[in-house]
Amino acid sequence: MKSYTLGAAIVVLLAGIAQAQDQTGRAVASVQISGLERVSEQVARAKLEVQAGQPYNPQIVARDIRHLYDLGFFASVKADAGPAGDQVAVTYIVEEKRVIDSIEIVGNKKMKKRKLLGSLTLREGDSFVQDALKEERDALIKTYESKGFANTIVDVVAEKTGPSRVKLVYNIEEGKKARIHTIQFVGNDALTRHQIKKVMKTKPAFWFLGGKYDEDKLEADLKNVLDEYGNHGRLEADIPKTDLVYTKNGRGMDLTVFLQEGPEYHVDTLELDNNKVFDDDELMDKVKVQAGDVHNKGQVAKDADALTKDYQDSGFVRAEVEPRVTLDRDNKTTHVIHHADEAELKYVREIKVTGNDTTKDEVIRREMLTTPGERYDGGSVQESRRRLDNTRYFDSIRINPEDFELDERYTDLLVDVEEGKTGTFNFGAGYSTEDGVGGFGELRLNNFDATNWPTFSGGGQQFRLKLNRGDRRNEYSMSLTDPEMFGYPIAGGFDLFNESYRVRGGANYKEAQQGGQIRFGKSLSPYVTARSSWRFQETELSELPFFVNWDIRRQRGTSTTVSSTWQLERNTINLYRDPTRGGRHLVSSEIAGLGGDHEFWKLEHDSIWYLPLNKDEKWVMSLQLREGWMTTYGNSDYVPLEDRFYAGGSTTVRGYDTREIGPKGKEYLFWGNSFALGGNLRAIGNVELKYRASELLRLYMFADSGGVWADTSDFSFGDFKHSVGVGMGFDIPRMGPIRIDYGFPLNPDKDQGSGRLHLSTGFRF
Repeated sequence: MKSYTLGAAIVVLLAGIAQAQDQTGRAVASVQISGLERVSEQVARAKLEVQAGQPYNPQIVARDIRHLYDLGFFASVKADAGPAGDQVAVTYIVEEKRVIDSIEIVGNKKMKKRKLLGSLTLREGDSFVQDALKEERDALIKTYESKGFANTIVDVVAEKTGPSRVKLVYNIEEGKKARIHTIQFVGNDALTRHQIKKVMKTKPAFWFLGGKYDEDKLEADLKNVLDEYGNHGRLEADIPKTDLVYTKNGRGMDLTVFLQEGPEYHVDTLELDNNKVFDDDELMDKVKVQAGDVHNKGQVAKDADALTKDYQDSGFVRAEVEPRVTLDRDNKTTHVIHHADEAELKYVREIKVTGNDTTKDEVIRREMLTTPGERYDGGSVQESRRRLDNTRYFDSIRINPEDFELDERYTDLLVDVEEGKTGTFNFGAGYSTEDGVGGFGELRLNNFDATNWPTFSGGGQQFRLKLNRGDRRNEYSMSLTDPEMFGYPIAGGFDLFNESYRVRGGANYKEAQQGGQIRFGKSLSPYVTARSSWRFQETELSELPFFVNWDIRRQRGTSTTVSSTWQLERNTINLYRDPTRGGRHLVSSEIAGLGGDHEFWKLEHDSIWYLPLNKDEKWVMSLQLREGWMTTYGNSDYVPLEDRFYAGGSTTVRGYDTREIGPKGKEYLFWGNSFALGGNLRAIGNVELKYRASELLRLYMFADSGGVWADTSDFSFGDFKHSVGVGMGFDIPRMGPIRIDYGFPLNPDKDQGSGRLHLSTGFRF
């Protein structure tokens, strides 16, 4: 803007100088500067070459004008050279830039001044530009429109407050806040009203919720509507106009969208072009829109993206497939050519890791399925990203190829991560008839490093410390897991625990357990893991009354259990924290009797599936099935109470208390409080529907069913306990997940109540 004004002024000046060529060479009688208000005359004169007594030279005058502009104080500079006897009088005529002295907003009752000032670009102390006022006015109107005041009027006045200083006054007439009352469509035959509204974010108000008018959002919605018509073959659809009419009371708006749908186009011919690496048949298998189909604009673009991904996953990192569409308006058909730019086959030269200020490079590299020297494989890259995401160490993960300039055959793989909070502190407190008053705290460090003092982080190990204290139960446990022991691809870890429990009721005996286990694991493939463990546990039952139930009394004193467990797991879940696709399947076998006092064999199965119900995966259905069976062998005739199966509570059948489902017995021979005996057979099923309401909020509906039996011969479908319920989950930034469920038992026993609240919390750090 400045250079344009300067250039125009110089042109005008030179035209004037051309008319005064006869003044050249005459002596300068005087030099004056006209129009100064704020700028010091001494500052301006310091830039002038023309002085009184010198010969008049138009070129020097032109230089003076440029020098005055360079000061930055003037909006325009002119020069006038007039006769003064036989001499020349030179006058520089300047117009100073006006400065915004203050900004005043008048009439804003429903919007704060701070909010309105934030939408303006002009600030106090800035140069005043008359042409910018329209943009400032429009910005204020948009701000009001975004809050529902679509009939706001804004007037801007520039008042002079001093030499080259102005005050901007924004006079606002807010009007009434209005919400969209109805949205109507005119001219839609091919698409229903529901189909059109589904792609629009602008919605009518429902009671006091929603209905906010936002012009930018509406413009984006109209584009989405045309795209949706394109997906139904209406490639020439148009929206010639929209009408926005206020209701009589001024608090509502009726929006009408006028549509011209145009004719329906079909694909006449479909071709592949410039593909040399893959033949036509290979690529055509990826294409969904074929010749003869209705031309689906969005799907044609997705087909090209699928072909591009196929190339890139096969090592042609820079390959790109472009859909070229030609319309035959006479026949209402299209000709589609998927043009391939195959580029060069790339190999991975080096994997570069950045952004990991805490986590060690090797922790990230061991999750990568692509290794240097291999052909670039997009599928492996995607699976590597999933594996890194499931570590829960990072808030964001980006894996991108980066060309290696010295050799066209190679690309570097850049793994850029953003460290997340990997510590979790869970806590809770409450009361139950089983445990009395109590509370617990659990510390989890998911990126632990036992050798990195004093931070103990970055090594990819998992450390857990748990404390549970209450009227009747005290529990202490610690565990550590290293996914790669001593640099070898074998996971290892250990658990230590010490628990004591004062059984409630008249029996009033004490149960104490202590011991530990050692664990190992090995990945057999990206999805399959084998694990084994060896467990030693010592259990002591003491302070037993004489008439206590036989199931308890026969375990009096101290006994030991030594067992070995073997597991095989297949896990294809896409996201650890919030799964939407995939499944996890676990089979487990435990054999006790490698020493100790008990001999039993336990088999368990646990499968869960996640099924997205729509394209954006906002609705997800999950199904979980768990079964377990155990039996004794050798010299043992019973399984210890602590190793039996139980059901009821937040992790099995919600709506029932912990261990409330299954066989029960009296504390004494024929009287006393009931307590859970557990069983040798268990079956549990859970169905859950999840809706992602926002980034922070999840809503749930669930149905649970389960049963526990003392032996397989006791199994009966009539013993299953059922429940339904609702829940919500929050993932609060810088804090962690909170899950609240309320379950309603459908066929409870008389002493089981009418419902249960289940709460789990976690705080990350």
